[in-house]
Amino acid sequence: MTAEDSRRDGVIEAARAAQGARPAFLTLREVAELLRLHERTIREYVRRGELTGRIIGGRWRFRREDVDTFFDAAPSSWEFGGDAEHRE
Repeated sequence: MTAEDSRRDGVIEAARAAQGARPAFLTLREVAELLRLHERTIREYVRRGELTGRIIGGRWRFRREDVDTFFDAAPSSWEFGGDAEHRE
């Protein structure tokens, strides 16, 4: 992360705090950080149609409500295929 990125992120966070509300739109990085996933994983969910995102100005943008809906629709237990050793 460059000094410019850090400065920009600080400005964005300060603006959000001043507004006192969650942002309506999130970047790819913000969604990945929010869900604690890799950015590639988020892009894969978009590719599969599981998460809605748009490219605006050459950058991914996600509605916060779509991310919340995606999260709410995710399995709440490990009752699906896969090896138990790979679970957190």
